[in-house]
Amino acid sequence: MLIAASVYTTNSEQLRARWKLESGLPAVPGQKVHTPAVTGPGSTTSPLTWTKDEYVFHDAGHLGPSLVPDMNYAGTFVVYDWDRKEIAWQADWGHYLGNPAGVCFADGQLYVSDFEASNIFEIDLNQHPGKLLKRISHPYFNDLHSLERTRRGLLSASCGTDLVIEVDRDGNLLWEWWAAEHGYTVTPSGEPRPSGRNGEHRNRYYHTKFQATHVNCATIRDREEERYVLCLLFHQGLLLQIDRSLPPEEQNGEIILEGLARPHALEKIPGGWILANTLGKELIVLDDDLKLKRTITYDGGWIQDCTRLPNGNLLLNDVDNHVLVELAGPDWNIVNRTEYPAAWRMGELVVVPEEHEAAFQQPMQTEAVPV
Repeated sequence: MLIAASVYTTNSEQLRARWKLESGLPAVPGQKVHTPAVTGPGSTTSPLTWTKDEYVFHDAGHLGPSLVPDMNYAGTFVVYDWDRKEIAWQADWGHYLGNPAGVCFADGQLYVSDFEASNIFEIDLNQHPGKLLKRISHPYFNDLHSLERTRRGLLSASCGTDLVIEVDRDGNLLWEWWAAEHGYTVTPSGEPRPSGRNGEHRNRYYHTKFQATHVNCATIRDREEERYVLCLLFHQGLLLQIDRSLPPEEQNGEIILEGLARPHALEKIPGGWILANTLGKELIVLDDDLKLKRTITYDGGWIQDCTRLPNGNLLLNDVDNHVLVELAGPDWNIVNRTEYPAAWRMGELVVVPEEHEAAFQQPMQTEAVPV
């Protein structure tokens, strides 16, 4: 069994320094994790948005790079041999894909988003595993997180613009949901946040406190019609369901679950759904009707992501303690703890489909420039 993981940065000290400068996030009800990153004053003298002057706009079909990151801040992408609990494959895309975030296996290849440079890449898993094949971008992209293949294209949570967006594989807009157009118009730092419709956002930095929702996860609920989109609003602590069959102005969303403490990682599993109530120190299990089934307590730190393993166990990523934790039912006790480097800020966890396992048994991609 192989587990793929995106690593936002391999130097989390820079990330912590940024959070300290920007005074952290205000505490929320139900919060049980308390670190400088998530417990700070309500105001800051640091700018919360600015233009990335070094950003380069490329024509469609050009791989880039769009943004040459500080390589001390760059991330990586790894694949674990979970039986051995060790890294079996690691990619380094250098300036082209500096900060991997959302991960999706589909179409016989790999899709990975770059949250800093606001791009999505198609990546070869056949002849040259790890080779960048195509860059997909759109002016609305900013601080991309979750990534999912739909029948028509790709669905992503664009945290920086408080947007859920679906584009085709050429970057053409298929569907958009702007939080500001549906009542979410004030940031945690107190500023009004208007819709970003018709703007260019790829070359802007928007701190999490400058985002009205920080919508960090979006997924299709019904695979046949793809009518309903589920998304997590980080600041509001909500699981929201959007009915895409309604006129756009009426797609306000139905609140399915509230009272969460900075949620992440909604995922469909057999018989229901799981998500991380990140600062509440628990995983939440819902049934197929999105009704609460059970909670699984975890005495640790910030849960960035969680996923279900093929054996039915659950795997979570505790970024405060830089460890992957495997839980086994029915009592959901810890059966494995696998540490990763303390300097890493690991992001999403995805089980590698069996049909793609052979790709990661080949030599790892080590060149910064695609081969």
